[in-house]
Amino acid sequence: MMSQASRRAPQFLLQLNRQLSSSKPPDGQLMNPAELLSPESQLRCMEKMRSLPAFPRPKSLTPSRREKQTSAVLIALCQERGTDQISLLFTRRSRHLRSHSFQISFPGGRRDDQDASYVDCALRETEEEIGLPRHRIQVWGEAKQLHLPRTSSIVPVVGVVPDFSLSELRLNWEEVEEAFSVPLQALMEPQATRHTQFRSGYSGPVFVVDHHRIWGITGYLTHLFLHSLLPPSQLPDCLRTNIKFIRPFKLPPKLPHHREHSAADPSMRT
Repeated sequence: MMSQASRRAPQFLLQLNRQLSSSKPPDGQLMNPAELLSPESQLRCMEKMRSLPAFPRPKSLTPSRREKQTSAVLIALCQERGTDQISLLFTRRSRHLRSHSFQISFPGGRRDDQDASYVDCALRETEEEIGLPRHRIQVWGEAKQLHLPRTSSIVPVVGVVPDFSLSELRLNWEEVEEAFSVPLQALMEPQATRHTQFRSGYSGPVFVVDHHRIWGITGYLTHLFLHSLLPPSQLPDCLRTNIKFIRPFKLPPKLPHHREHSAADPSMRT
């Protein structure tokens, strides 16, 4: 039987898509940078980011000690130097890390007692990880704290980095293997939007751009942010797709061993 939490999980994405978008057909063209980074866009985006629905916890995922911790990540809208193209900034975790090595994430980390706020935490971690100083980031604000299974609660912090170039970054190789930016338009292409199935039975959004596969919590946050940033008329059909629940795959029962079967079946006796 499908558990109640399993049934609720796909409903969450349905509810999220209905809450963050409308049924208007997209025009297929991304707004120009001035409109994307305008005060009106900031207000609309942060209002939605501060009113995100709670994530429905599957019963199969038992609580862990990590969930008592808090962290913050920076979702950076980068205005690329020379082109003004708007991109999102991602990192790939270092091979030296004990957990989730090589996985793609947003800059950020656990909040320390010395951090005055989640904004302070996100800016500090960003500077420590990739060398982007806090004075380069124009902060839009904090999103709603997200409580997710098996990991610390996360507060996304949204900011804008004008005149951005990857060449200005100085990576901390103990924490970050790679830093890269992905154009918003690339994340909106049908061939980039996919989903993955987790063992607990719910699906999550995935973005595949070139050789980068953005999935897990980072894919989920990217999905939330695009729905919050883009007005309904800009949201492409590929981001409106409802990710359905898929019953977890179970192996069929093992057949009896040949010798055991032979002994039980009189027709096989000699």
